[in-house]
Amino acid sequence: MSKKVLLIGWDAADWKIIGPLMAKGEMPALKKLIDKGVYGNMSTMNPPYSPMLWSTVATGKTPDKHGVLGFIELLPNMKGIRPVTVTSRKAKAIWNILHNQGYKSNIVGWWPSHPAEPINGVVVTDKFQKVKERP
Repeated sequence: MSKKVLLIGWDAADWKIIGPLMAKGEMPALKKLIDKGVYGNMSTMNPPYSPMLWSTVATGKTPDKHGVLGFIELLPNMKGIRPVTVTSRKAKAIWNILHNQGYKSNIVGWWPSHPAEPINGVVVTDKFQKVKERP
């Protein structure tokens, strides 16, 4: 029997809001996942910049080691800035490690995950849901 792990991260989620909603029956799917698994609070770092925090979760390394320090970074020529991307990360993410061990991973909306890395599995990048024009 193969074992699977599902890690759900919810940026800026707050159990003070989620708990009462689940208690009222307004989040049955999440309640079912929690009842069959584990959950908890994660500590954060300051400043609480999402790309930095998510890269820390993915790599198990602190920002000074994985290289993602915020939402933007200097261009290599030092003449401008750009949004951080997966190429900003200087450490392997868990899906890279699993890929190298022959395991499959599916990543959806991880920040930053664009451009998609070639892995054994699927990567739907954090840029996928961004729309340039109003639909």
